[in-house]
Amino acid sequence: MELGQKIKKFIKRKWGDICRRSHYILMGIPFVLVIGGIVLSVASVVRINQVLDGQTLQYAAERFETKSHPYRHLTILGPGEIQGDGSAPRKTPDGLDIEKVQQIHDGLDLIEASTTTKGSKDQKKSDAVVNLWKDCYSATATYSAQGYMDKTPTGSVDKCEVVGVGGDYHVVHPFRYESGGFLPDENGVGDRYSIVLNTQLAWNLFHSYQILGAFVEIRGTTYQVVGVVNEGSDAIAETTGVTQPRAYIQFSQLALLANDSLTPSTSPEMEGFVKVEDLAITCYEALLTDPIKEIACNDLVQALSDKIGYSADSSPLLIINNTDRFNVIRLWKKYFPLKNAYPGGDGIQVPYYERSARVAEQYVVFWAEALICGIVLILAGMCNIYAIFHGRHTKHELEEELDDDNDISYLD
Repeated sequence: MELGQKIKKFIKRKWGDICRRSHYILMGIPFVLVIGGIVLSVASVVRINQVLDGQTLQYAAERFETKSHPYRHLTILGPGEIQGDGSAPRKTPDGLDIEKVQQIHDGLDLIEASTTTKGSKDQKKSDAVVNLWKDCYSATATYSAQGYMDKTPTGSVDKCEVVGVGGDYHVVHPFRYESGGFLPDENGVGDRYSIVLNTQLAWNLFHSYQILGAFVEIRGTTYQVVGVVNEGSDAIAETTGVTQPRAYIQFSQLALLANDSLTPSTSPEMEGFVKVEDLAITCYEALLTDPIKEIACNDLVQALSDKIGYSADSSPLLIINNTDRFNVIRLWKKYFPLKNAYPGGDGIQVPYYERSARVAEQYVVFWAEALICGIVLILAGMCNIYAIFHGRHTKHELEEELDDDNDISYLD
């Protein structure tokens, strides 16, 4: 009987030791949770900021607005008939072209002037709006390019994006320039034959960014370099084609390049001759005053409806609200429950900066979820730590204290 009690007491003591050690290990888990939560939260905040810093073209409204005149940056993407030779897409009945864009411009001009006039009654003269609003348009072709410095060939690329632009493109797109500036206004003949390169194309053709005055030949037409822009080089830029070779020319030059197979003496009335009016405008952008939040979106939709008969239910045009697009609440409504955030869009050319912004949205959503998880881990860990230091002792801790008291009594 005495042996059985000893064995029983021995097993009980060993089991208590195991439980106590397990308890101490479990007591350390809350501290691990807190540390892990802090690391995850800090990493999430840093990564979100890195992603947003790479989306400089999405903050045009913030750069353009003043304290008393908020602005909103809106984009319309439209379809075009894609060409097998890489030239600019041709217009379609339900897409945008130079005539429709002018109509939209006129409609917005009236709406914005009216909005500002009404709002200006309570404004000081010093708050008067200069350059009421801005818009621009573009389309993209794909060609090979050859670089020349003093008539000496310097390099070539088999494929690069050639973006034809019009309007206040340089205002809506505040580029960072490595040298020079953007395209001059399309006035004289010389101005029309200017070109701006991105850093990738400049390096491929000339192995330098300081190339003002150099020449680039595209489809037999020679353009003079007036600027080099840096469009970004982060991980998102690499995966979305931002770092591909790219050049900017006046929009009317896209028609000239599309007529490469036709001689200069060809009559514009001949079959196959491409005029500026035949080209599709695949991207239209506007910086509009937004005195009441989101009213700029309504102004744009109204101009589309009044001038070109736009209908949200039947039109293939895709309207994108760029300003505050990375707001967590907006992203939550856009992506949850899980769905396609950009429905439709068949046959629409998506510009590189829009592709980059869409991927950036997904990155922000992911890291915002990680941040929430980190905060939850911190709170859970802190609650457990509080319970450890202010909670009741466990059964085994009480038994250990009792055994210690018995040992002390026995010694006494």
